[in-house]
Amino acid sequence: MLRRVAFILVVCIAGLAAAPVRADDWDTCKDENAPVDASIAACTKLINSRRNKGPDLAVAYYNRAISYRQKGDTDRALSDYNDSIKNNPNSPRAFNNRGNIWKDKGDLDRALADYSEAIKLDPNFAIAYANRGDVLDDKGDATRAIADLDQAIRLNPKYARAYNVRGVIWKKKGDLERALADFSDAIRLDPRSAIAYANRGDVWDDKGDQERAIADLTEATRIDPKYARAYNIRGVIYKNKGDLDHAIADFSEAIRADAKYALAYLNRGTVYRDRGDVDHAIADFGDAIRINPKADIAYLRRSEMLLKKGDNVAALSDADQAVTLNGNEAVNYMNRAAVMRALDRKDDAISDLRKALTLNPSASRKHQIEDTLRDLGATL
Repeated sequence: MLRRVAFILVVCIAGLAAAPVRADDWDTCKDENAPVDASIAACTKLINSRRNKGPDLAVAYYNRAISYRQKGDTDRALSDYNDSIKNNPNSPRAFNNRGNIWKDKGDLDRALADYSEAIKLDPNFAIAYANRGDVLDDKGDATRAIADLDQAIRLNPKYARAYNVRGVIWKKKGDLERALADFSDAIRLDPRSAIAYANRGDVWDDKGDQERAIADLTEATRIDPKYARAYNIRGVIYKNKGDLDHAIADFSEAIRADAKYALAYLNRGTVYRDRGDVDHAIADFGDAIRINPKADIAYLRRSEMLLKKGDNVAALSDADQAVTLNGNEAVNYMNRAAVMRALDRKDDAISDLRKALTLNPSASRKHQIEDTLRDLGATL
């Protein structure tokens, strides 16, 4: 449930150009607190003036790239970082920030190359080490990722984000004690880090301490009332405690904070299912599918609800889609077999159950499959 922390953008701290067009243009271009559009306009004036060259021109492109990324225009940001690097190929910050754009775009290899170049140019650049560690983790290389994060912390022992990212990796590796320690250090260094509180709450839940988990997640939502993920994690804990009203409330808050949060719709739909509210469950599973059409589990659960309503044809359509999206999950075949039975397609049901047996189902599901095959008169 962890979800990973957004990359830190290195804010420009460059000085004034040697021959500025207007002092206030440079001030606005480099001011991280200036309105984004005003910053873009000022930087554009400096770029188009053709009076700035080399490192000075690189600064203008660099600062405008920051503003474009703040607007979510990653293509223009990437173009400006390219031009900034062309005019000053010795800027570790430009390589680092271009690496962030490549990460945003999902091009991990290019991101890795840029972070490595930033580190080559500045071996004491803690942020670049943390960013490279983050990408190495995304690529599945936890050992090298932790090594980079260790180095980031050595270079800057007060770098809260590095502890947080390393904690995420320890959690994924199953080392909950180290994860807990890192998230606690991140909180100690940055008590306003809602992400660190949410991550620590997630670990407390994994350790079986639901009360501490809820306390941390509540603090995360207090710090950031629009933090959808924290509400979602807390909702799961309430669901597991059997407190379905609080679970629905939290999933609803998660959706209110992020209307495109497919997992929150899926989780709320599951609680509605558990409460016997078939229509609301179908609606939520439908929204989860609308947002993420590749979520086989959403098709599976909506199929189950449609079958319960007696809409067997629609249930079969969803069951087929779940199998198409993930043909390696036994439960998808088990569900379709149930629909086949409802449609009096016994042979197809048997075929799906036998396929499910080949997919290494859990012991309980294996017994369920075998019992159903016996009920259908099939040999095992």
